[in-house]
Amino acid sequence: MSRQSAAKELQGYVEIPVAHVCANCDHYLSDITTTKGVFGCTYQIEKRKRCAIGGFAVKKTASCDEFEMDTLK
Repeated sequence: MSRQSAAKELQGYVEIPVAHVCANCDHYLSDITTTKGVFGCTYQIEKRKRCAIGGFAVKKTASCDEFEMDTLK
């Protein structure tokens, strides 16, 4: 292992980090509906974005101390 590789591993370097935001949390819930557009295209609308722990409304880019993420996703 090179010196740089060892230093990266020691520091926990991650090239593409996953942000600790509600949208990436295991407790994030939302209702997604598929709608047909005017020209026949389909698109998805996401509504009722909620936290499964507290049940309150959240924004996708917010975060809290209860953030959890399954690393196998």
